[in-house]
Amino acid sequence: MLKIAICDDNNEICSEIERIILNYQNYIDIKMDIDVFYSGESLIDFIKKEHSFDLIFLDIELKTTTGIEVGKKIREELEDHISKIVFITSKTGYEIQLFDVQPLNFIKKPIDEMKVKKCIDLTIKLFGIENKVFQYKKDHEIIKIKLKEIIYFEKVGRKTKIVTDKKEDFFNESISKIKERLPKNFVEPHCSFIVNFDRIIKLHNEFLIMTNDKDIPISQRNLKNIRTMLINSEMEK
Repeated sequence: MLKIAICDDNNEICSEIERIILNYQNYIDIKMDIDVFYSGESLIDFIKKEHSFDLIFLDIELKTTTGIEVGKKIREELEDHISKIVFITSKTGYEIQLFDVQPLNFIKKPIDEMKVKKCIDLTIKLFGIENKVFQYKKDHEIIKIKLKEIIYFEKVGRKTKIVTDKKEDFFNESISKIKERLPKNFVEPHCSFIVNFDRIIKLHNEFLIMTNDKDIPISQRNLKNIRTMLINSEMEK
């Protein structure tokens, strides 16, 4: 699930952005939880009550304050450097003032639907990279798991099983596509498995033993490469 806030004192702008998000949610098949605020104060008060957002669409020209001040409070007072902020404005020239707020992007009024969608896409990608997580889609939601918690992936029929310290889960994505999204410490000992190299505790000629005591088969083609990696790892220690 992607948590999104819209903050603008113009009801029509809020409704327009919300409509775009809801329509796009159905297109990419990811659930998005949207909260709408008509003042910067109400947004800040909501965040102070231990709420957080992945993405915030924030108007710069608010009536009682400015989006710049709201953005600074989010970053400095609330110490939130994770939420992505997209500023909405009818003017230009704010770029230097917003340097400390680290905006994801700017959207000019009237609202460009394609730009809103691109901001959503970029937010989804960035969270996977910056937080060192693997994310996958299941039942209209984005599931995020820290890479260091993953032990291995296994092809099971038409689905892939992910095994972590805490749970096992299944989702629809091929092993080859998953491999493309993982860092180099995830290796493929067999065509049906991808394992976290840091979770290998022993290597035999025909299988690996993982930290959860699972035996993972290893092909002769991949045996030499993984053995070399293990030797190099031990030498570095």
